[in-house]
Amino acid sequence: MDHEESSYRYSFITPLLPASVENRIRDDLGATVTVHGHLNVVTVIGAAYRRAVAGMNLAEALAERGVVAERTQPDLVNRRMIAERARCTRQAVALWVTRQRHQHDPFPLPVTLIPGETWAWAEVNSWLARNGYPHETGCTIPGLEDYARLDSHLLSHRDEYREIAAAARRNRA
Repeated sequence: MDHEESSYRYSFITPLLPASVENRIRDDLGATVTVHGHLNVVTVIGAAYRRAVAGMNLAEALAERGVVAERTQPDLVNRRMIAERARCTRQAVALWVTRQRHQHDPFPLPVTLIPGETWAWAEVNSWLARNGYPHETGCTIPGLEDYARLDSHLLSHRDEYREIAAAARRNRA
């Protein structure tokens, strides 16, 4: 039985990066880098047979270019972001969230209950697809379990990734 690789999009938290390193990972990996205070969020897409393997491969590819992925950053969305991504009104999202529509397939529960609530985009995107709404189709979005699994891997292999990244930086110097 043949298995096809799928594309998976992961976001990683990294320390701030020199411009040369940002350019390298953009050029080599097609990564996007956004700055959030004293941290970067590096988002990159990789192909593999399984989500976990894709995430591990991406973390290693970043390390080989001198970037240490400290942890992952799940794609969390609020009501406004859901409306933008689903190309609908906020009022429609409010009806979904309060379960006034689609009782046969309830909207996912929020990840946090802090004011404004947030949802895992992977769960919302799957719900949108099942219910015939515009949704993301370019790659598979890992769920919270996938991110937790990858975070556990990053933590248990932190020294190894730091050594790989340090060697890559020394070789480029």
